[in-house]
Amino acid sequence: MSDRCNRHCVVVSDRCRICVERKSIQDLFGSFASGRLYHQVETMVRYYRIPVLLIEFSQDKSFSFQSASDIGDDVTPNSIISKLSLLVLHFPRLRIVWSRSLYATAEIFASLKANQDEPDEVKAIRVGVPSEEGIVENDVRAENYNTSAVEFLRRLPGVTDSNYRAIIDGCESLAELALLPVEKLAELMGGQKAAKTLKDFLDAKYPTLL
Repeated sequence: MSDRCNRHCVVVSDRCRICVERKSIQDLFGSFASGRLYHQVETMVRYYRIPVLLIEFSQDKSFSFQSASDIGDDVTPNSIISKLSLLVLHFPRLRIVWSRSLYATAEIFASLKANQDEPDEVKAIRVGVPSEEGIVENDVRAENYNTSAVEFLRRLPGVTDSNYRAIIDGCESLAELALLPVEKLAELMGGQKAAKTLKDFLDAKYPTLL
């Protein structure tokens, strides 16, 4: 894999494309501070269908961010939770798994690998590395969504950061979106006002010179 994922990044399955970035509490704070975690998650999201951030607590410490030994003087519980929340909002496919200890982490990995084949080590190393022909293996971005269509959707009236993902899940294309009744739009967009705003825009007639 690309060097943007460190040694704690573990490929669990080729078939299901599960990749886990394992972080101790100390690693988590350091990775947020340096910006490294953002790039690691960005890489996982790009090349794996199920990207996972596993946060591992120490067995001899509280299973909580509230512990003073885990949190420095310049960091508050709210700030780290806010950073995690923003990370998930930015990468909605990211799963976060909480582990109480090293032993719990081993059990979690065993559970994730249940009924899965062993990943191909050579293939895992090649992920994200262009071939001689310039082809990048496992790039799932094009498989998951049309980025141009998503950007266009997000610019439509009534579409917000809080509802565009529901719209994407609720229809297969912009053409289908244009045909949805306002009731279905309201269901997807979380309210009649936003739905009517979008529907009025989609149904508006083009001005003509005739």
